[in-house]
Amino acid sequence: MSLGDMMTIFKIRRGRYSVIEEKVPAGAKAIGIPLKDMDLAEHCVIAAIIRDGAMTLPRGDSTLQAEDEIIAVASPEGAQRLADLLAFPIYPMRNGKKKE
Repeated sequence: MSLGDMMTIFKIRRGRYSVIEEKVPAGAKAIGIPLKDMDLAEHCVIAAIIRDGAMTLPRGDSTLQAEDEIIAVASPEGAQRLADLLAFPIYPMRNGKKKE
């Protein structure tokens, strides 16, 4: 997943941080991992998880599920780390060939 897949809602602190929105794809590495174990704390805060139309404020033991929408505040490093966690562990196959 590239950072281009994330939607930047707006930037704060003179562009040093972004408020971003992203949908968790099926197969993402982050699914089922407690937020406290994602190693995001210094660069990215998950501010909200929207699941089945209801918004929750996540805690350290909250986990992501496929199709969740998340709102996060992140530095560029945090956005990259989040993008890595929301990527597929193995790129999906297309027509019997590995997607590059």
